[in-house]
This record gives sequence, C-alpha cells and structure tokens, in this order.
Amino acid sequence: MKERIVVLLIKILPKETKNKIKKIILKLKSKNPKLFTFLNGTFNDDDIIKEFERKNLIKEFDILMVHSSINNLVPMYQGNVGTLLSALIDYSKKKNITLVMPAFVLGKKNKGVKEFYSKKKEFDVEKTPTTVGLLNEMFRRKKNVYRSLHPTHSVAAYGPKAQELTEKHHLSSTTFGEDTPFGIMNSYKTVIFGVGVYYYRNLTHVHVIEDLLKEKFPYPIERTYINIPVDMFYKEKRYTYNLKCYTDNLSNRRDLTVIAKNIAKPDLLQWSYKGVPMFIANAGEVTNTLLKLSREGKSIYKA
Repeated sequence: MKERIVVLLIKILPKETKNKIKKIILKLKSKNPKLFTFLNGTFNDDDIIKEFERKNLIKEFDILMVHSSINNLVPMYQGNVGTLLSALIDYSKKKNITLVMPAFVLGKKNKGVKEFYSKKKEFDVEKTPTTVGLLNEMFRRKKNVYRSLHPTHSVAAYGPKAQELTEKHHLSSTTFGEDTPFGIMNSYKTVIFGVGVYYYRNLTHVHVIEDLLKEKFPYPIERTYINIPVDMFYKEKRYTYNLKCYTDNLSNRRDLTVIAKNIAKPDLLQWSYKGVPMFIANAGEVTNTLLKLSREGKSIYKA
C-alpha cells in the first residue's frame, strides 16, 4: 500500500512540489539527526554489504550494478562517500565480480538533456563529470575504471568484464540495446543493488526492452524524436554520435510496480533498512518479465 501511494504521489505531484518535499525532508534530517538515529538506529559500510548479502538470493553472479543516493542514507549512515566506495570495490575484488555504476550526464539538475546538448554538443569521456551523485563521480575517476562512450547514459565499470561492458556503447544505434552495457549485462548474471533509492524511481534497466523491441514495444502513444549530433572524445579519438532525444515525456505515465506484480519475488525486492530504502533486482529477469508483458501488449507506461 505504501509503495502504491508513493508511486501515485510521484505521478500526480508537480516537479517543483516534489523537490520542495525532498528539501523539507533533508532539512528535517540535518536539524534532527539524533531523533532519526534514535528512531531507526545507525549502520556503517560493513552493515550495507551484510544487508545486501542477507537479502540477495542470487548467490553466484558476475556483475553488481549499484544505484545510490547518499542524501537518503543520512543521518543513520555513519560512513562517508569515500568509505562506501572503498567497501564496494573491496567487495567486488573479494567476489571477483565487476562493479558497475551509472555515469549518466542528464543535464543541469538532471533535467533538460535536449537543452544541455543543444548548447554543449561535446562529451569527453575522461573529463565530463556525471550528474548522478558524488559516489558515482568518485568511482568514475578511480584508476582502472572504464567508462562507456555515450552522451547521456554512459556507465563506469571496474573488474573482469569492465572493458567488455563499455567498449561498444558508442557503436550501438541504441542507448540500452544489445551492444550497450545494459544489453551486455543481460548476457551475464547481473544483480542491481539500490542503496538509498527505490526501484520504481531508479531501475534504469527497464529501458532495455524498449530498445530491444524498438517499434514493436507497446508505447501508449506514437513517439517522435530529434537527433542532436554530439562530438565525443576519448584520448585522441573523436566520434560523432547522433543522440536521439524524444520530443514527448512519458515519465509521468511510468508505473514500474507492474514489474513487481509479474516477476518472481526473489528477482525484485524492495525493503527499508533502518529507515533507508533499498532494492535488489535480477537484471535478466526484469528484461524477461517486460518482454513477456510486451508480447501481451502491456508496458510500464499507462495510456
């Protein structure tokens, strides 16, 4: 019930109102940390890893994709961005898996991609910062971390499959399709871990099926788009990428709870840990579930 209410509020409230609510909550937490820690308790980096292992029912996997919000962790979280990053990297080394994080560039304040790239028209894989959080930006800058070449939805990866995941993104005709990091993740056992975030707001992997099915995907409307040429730089190499920007906006019609209703529970879990939202998703099963629904004429977008 709580999940449905939150989804409904996300859909009906204007962005300005939602941003104001976020600021109020952050202000309350910063002014009353002792109250929030008294009500929820505290945790550290080791506790986050232990909680992931306790909830994750996919014991053998190759890739760990992490979505996060440090703001949503405080004041219960007793670490910092640097210690959390080190804990995640150490865990990936221990398990011999590949650690992946979004390195997205979504424009000023994560909105207005069309406006952003209509003016900027350049993406330097080594210098352009991500706009999706300090943890992701610190990870992107780490030694031996690979970043895919894509103006809006690049990913950063560290570990055995990092180069394979990132080396073809700029050559693909889609953002999330077969030869992209998201499509390649489906060919391995990939677990998506949300730290301080909700799946129905942060599960980017839902878009894979849209790019795999293309015109066969059951959108509720006929979509239109424009192409914006973006010059992409990697060391001394230069590529021109035609960035597809949709002229419509379906975000207010998106309802990811349709996945939860049709996927096996071990493959999509949302829970609260000491007052902090967390989720785990099986990337391949998210795509398979949406493929099945698409064949029935259903999608994550409501008419």
